[in-house]
Amino acid sequence: MKALESKVALITGCSGGIGREMAIRFAEEGAKLAICARTQSKLEETAEICRKKGAQVLAVVCDITDPTQLENLVRQTADHFGRIDILINNAVNAKPGSPFLDQTEADLMTVFESGYLATWRLMKLCYPYLKEAHGKIINFASPAGLLGTEGYAAYASVKEAIRGLTKVTAREWGKDGININCISPTAITPKMQAIIDSFPEAQRKPETLGFKVPAIGRIGTAYADLTPILVFLASDASGYITGQTIRADGGGTIF
Repeated sequence: MKALESKVALITGCSGGIGREMAIRFAEEGAKLAICARTQSKLEETAEICRKKGAQVLAVVCDITDPTQLENLVRQTADHFGRIDILINNAVNAKPGSPFLDQTEADLMTVFESGYLATWRLMKLCYPYLKEAHGKIINFASPAGLLGTEGYAAYASVKEAIRGLTKVTAREWGKDGININCISPTAITPKMQAIIDSFPEAQRKPETLGFKVPAIGRIGTAYADLTPILVFLASDASGYITGQTIRADGGGTIF
């Protein structure tokens, strides 16, 4: 039996990156998918790949900073599948790094609304379904928050706020049978690899994009290295793990 057979997973940010790779892996593991993103064409590309893997897929165009659109996303998911077993808060809108003094409150609010507020709102909206299903929530932290990476004041602080929310709700909702964890990933996605490959051969290194090679000696890839961990956290096998931050970064944040 596949690890996520017949589970309904709602995943945000599936137009590309980790979200797309995760949706594909979840489809292969038997999940039914409700996926969202802002760009319909890219979202449909992901949906079609997952359908070819045999998954039932509901693709909903959604701006996660809009509470009304989030309500619609959850309502459509519940109406279409009749349940929600897994919520994965992956999406966030973040700008490239810059010094703290150059960052504006508007920069902060962009990350806060798409990262923290969207996570907060979706957790509340999905709570009744997750309680009924004894479901799973996976939120996304970041090595930038764990390490205090220079240039990422807005992004890092929002990601740390999400970790705090994860720990509190894991305590509060544990009695309801809901497991809530964070993953803090470092990985190259196909899009990032294409950017690396566009550089002259002598410069085709992960460091080109600012990645530091971690203790394990290589930068992970989203599909091969991250998605199995996400499947585990979403599956029944992780039923005794909650309130934790899984640092899936090859040892990049050992401390």
